[in-house]
Amino acid sequence: MAGTANGDRHEEEIEVKLGGKARSTRDRARSRPYEPEYEEPTRKPASERPASFNTLAWLLEGATGLLEELRHNDLGLSEAFWVHAYAARRETLLALRAALDDLIARTESQAQQEKERQQRRQRRGGIDIT
Repeated sequence: MAGTANGDRHEEEIEVKLGGKARSTRDRARSRPYEPEYEEPTRKPASERPASFNTLAWLLEGATGLLEELRHNDLGLSEAFWVHAYAARRETLLALRAALDDLIARTESQAQQEKERQQRRQRRGGIDIT
């Protein structure tokens, strides 16, 4: 019965705080201090659990699997399509190579012309006639 006496005393304290009889359980609850029933949460953080879910690893595994599937899947297209696609890819690479070779040749040509100008200046004694 000590709990009942303690509860009655607490009820009296609440009534004094509220200035009269507590009207509802909400009023009584508002005036009570919060006391959790447990000291420490039972759920541990992911860093302390050995087999916790890792979102980044899950996404990486899914992306890797998707790329592998796309790489080895013909997507339902005919063999003729894939032969044409690989030929077009090869032609594109050859065109890119030709463009790069042309740029290299132009750069070497400009460097060669500049070198020849320097040699002519040297023969003239360093006098610039241009």
